[in-house]
Amino acid sequence: MNYGRAFLAGVVGGAVMSVLMALGRMMGMQINLEMMLGSMVTASMSTGVWILGLVMHLIISGLIALAYAAGFEYVTHRADWMIGVAFAIIHILIAGVVVGMAASMHPLIPQQIPAPGMFMANMGTMGVIAFIMLHLIYGGIVGAMYQSAQTTRAYGTGANS
Repeated sequence: MNYGRAFLAGVVGGAVMSVLMALGRMMGMQINLEMMLGSMVTASMSTGVWILGLVMHLIISGLIALAYAAGFEYVTHRADWMIGVAFAIIHILIAGVVVGMAASMHPLIPQQIPAPGMFMANMGTMGVIAFIMLHLIYGGIVGAMYQSAQTTRAYGTGANS
């Protein structure tokens, strides 16, 4: 298993999710995972807290990609963007429940931050669609990036050969 490639793929996937969420905020969606994560630790809201949340999101994204890589290596024995999207379905189910539990763990919900609900259902239909699409995109990125590591290894040109 290529841990470095998997973690990097997860960080890239998480960064793309953050960019897409920022674009969503520009269009009026109230989707700010970074602020939710950072303020969960600090119980305050500021630019520094948002940056902390972004770093947390990228690290978590990298760690989750290690689970994807294990699936690629030991379950499907290959990786590509389509398999990554398929694995994202499991990721969506788990993350949807975890996001739903945020209200019980977060010190600022509901006083300062609205509770997102399971699968971001409290943000309406668009929140649920955004939640699902963001995770499918993440899975596709992780699968595509991990595939290139497998291809390199298979042909004996990589560090793992």
